[in-house]
Parts: sequence; structure tokens; C-alpha cells
Amino acid sequence: MTRIAFLGLGRMGVPMARRLAAAGHDLTVWNRTPARAAPLAGAGAAVRGTPAEAVQDRELVVTMLTDATAVEDVLFGPDGAAPALPSGAVVVDMSTIGPEAVHRVRGRLPEGIGYVDAPVSGSVPQAEAGELVILAGAARDDLARCAGALAALGDVRHVGPPGSGAALKLVVNGALVGNFAVLGEALAVADRLGVDPGLALDALARTSPQARRLREAADGEPPRFTLALAAKDLGLALDGSPPAGVLSAVRARAEAALAAGLGGHDLIALADHIRRTPPMRVTLANPDTVPAPPNPNYSHTAYVTQGAMLYVSGQIALGADGEVDEPGDMTRQSEVILSLLERILAAHGAKFDDVVNIRTFITDLDRVREYGAVRRRYFTGPPPTSTTVEVPRLFHPDALLEVEIVAAVP
Repeated sequence: MTRIAFLGLGRMGVPMARRLAAAGHDLTVWNRTPARAAPLAGAGAAVRGTPAEAVQDRELVVTMLTDATAVEDVLFGPDGAAPALPSGAVVVDMSTIGPEAVHRVRGRLPEGIGYVDAPVSGSVPQAEAGELVILAGAARDDLARCAGALAALGDVRHVGPPGSGAALKLVVNGALVGNFAVLGEALAVADRLGVDPGLALDALARTSPQARRLREAADGEPPRFTLALAAKDLGLALDGSPPAGVLSAVRARAEAALAAGLGGHDLIALADHIRRTPPMRVTLANPDTVPAPPNPNYSHTAYVTQGAMLYVSGQIALGADGEVDEPGDMTRQSEVILSLLERILAAHGAKFDDVVNIRTFITDLDRVREYGAVRRRYFTGPPPTSTTVEVPRLFHPDALLEVEIVAAVP
């Protein structure tokens, strides 16, 4: 029997704590919303009013919380657990918070306190059955002190030092969210080709557990893993990565689903949202019924369906010192501005092909050819809609032109 405190009784925490109590461990529990702890009292656990009270005289402290902010608040905030930890206790954080937060939490714990980062692979049914896969990042001695108790929850796998479990969990969840996104697009293809969606899911379920999950989902079933939490984990996985690639596109689709109010729904809602939401499309063209413009460097219209729009305010060739780069040099100022716009677009996962409108303010129209020569090196696809206006002056006396754009973010 191990003296255990369990902090955090959400959808996963309740069945996990219940299994520890059923295994015969001496269990205290705490939850920010006290009502969530009531079922555990009937299962033999002692309910405490604060994290500090819950961890007194405990050998093992398990946290199962929403995110890094919640973990740090419960451990180090008012009435937090950390100051009340008895010497030699081990903290096992089973939340998904990412390796950076793991190292931050580990560094703040008192001397002599063991620490295991142990996020889990699996959902509510696996938590209820004791079939979770526990991805443990820890020193071997720390893990040895708690592995026996954790075995009541599932298969404990030592994956490396602290931070390793958190990192591996982000890898797993990145693939999980991506799979549901791909299934949504596959079902959209099925719809377009006239394939019965049930038949498509039957075929996909032969190789995809996520497709089986979609096929077996019942109306009104409580969420196992909310879209909001999945999007949070995907954001942690992609933190610091280039704004390109498949998972970056998945994150954009997840954010669109959140904006549609689906955060509290199960992750499977992402597939349905993607299936029923056509991707953003941009058409730059001159209608056949309208004479082509005399200038082939711009389109009459830009037609956008779906997707987010990015508005970039007017940019001039201003350096970090507050001075304009190369006063009087139109080519150089054009290069500086378009290079800056390129970086702004890339930061939002877009490029010049996604620009639907460009508006240029220039102090001397006789020099527009110099600007146009530079602009054509950046805009190599269909030309966007465009307006060029001559103005007597700009807000900086050395600025020769100012450029603003509107882009459709893929």
C-alpha cells in the first residue's frame, strides 16, 4: 500500500484515482471543483480542501491537470502542494504540458523531491480499464519508487530522463490530431465522388483506429479528449517549428474548428468540421464577360471562399534605427519592403501567391517601373488585384513608397 495524493479529477482523473483506491492504496484527493471529488469519497478516498492539505504525509503525489499553468498553480500557487511535500516524496505529473514546462516545474520543486513526467496514451475507456500507456520520463530511482503504484493504471514505459515522456506524448498526439484531420478530408473526397460515407469508414477502419472511432461514435457520447485540449497539445508540439508543413495546416484547421465553437466537443468533431468545411480557395482572374485590363500586371477580381484573411498595414523601408534605407533609391526601398512582406506572410503560413490585393502609395509615378521590376520578382504567380496611387508625401520624408497587402491564409 502506498500513501498517494491525487490532484485533478477531470474526465481522466476520476477513473484513474478510482483505480488507485481499488488497488488498496491510501488515497487523498483534491479538485478545484469540490463536487468532482464526491464520487471518490464513496470509493474510499479522503477528500481534502487544498492541494497542500492533500499531500501531507504522502509518499506519491499524482497531478492530472489541464495544462502547465494549472500544474504550476496547484504546485506553487496559494495553498500549493510543493511547500507541504514531505521529504522523499515523488511527484508524478500525468498532465500533458510539454518538455519545457516539465523542466521548469522540476527546477522549482524542493530539494529531495523526486519527479516523474508521465503523460498517458489512451482515453477514458483505457483509464477505466487500467490499460493506459504511461510514458515515463524520469531518473530510474524516482520511477522505481512509484512504478508499482502506477501499474494499477496501465503499462509503465520508461522512455528517458525527465522531459522525455512529455516530448513523446506530443509526438503521439500530433499524429493523432493529424489522423482525424486527414480522415475529415478523405470523407470530403468520398462525398465529392459519391462514395457512401459508411462504406468509406468501413474500408478506412481496416487500417485506421481513428476511423474505427469515427464509425463507432454514438450521438450524445461524452467527449473522451476534447478538441480544445488536442489543439493545445498540437500547439505545444509545433512551438518554435517553421510555419509550414502538414501539421501546421492541421493546426489551422483545428483553430478554425475552435472558432466555430467546437472546443468542448470530442476530437472526432475535427474530422466532421473539415469534411463539411471546404478549404479556402483563391481565384485570381478576369471574368470573360469583362474586357481584360490594359495592364496585364493585375487582375480585375480576387474571389475567396472560406479561410482566414490577413491584412498587412502599409510598410515602408524603415530600419531598426528609425531611418529609411537608402533615401532616393527606389529599387532598394522596393526590395526592403517586399522582403519584409515576404517574412510577414511566411510567419502566417502564407506566401505571395496567396496575396489577393496589393495597394501601393508612391511619391513619383514616373518611377513606378523601378518598383514594378522588383515586384515581379516576388509575385511570380497570377497577379493580384492592385491599386497604385501617387501621393505628394509619406509619413517619413525619405520614403518613396508604401505597400499594403491583403492575403488569404491557407
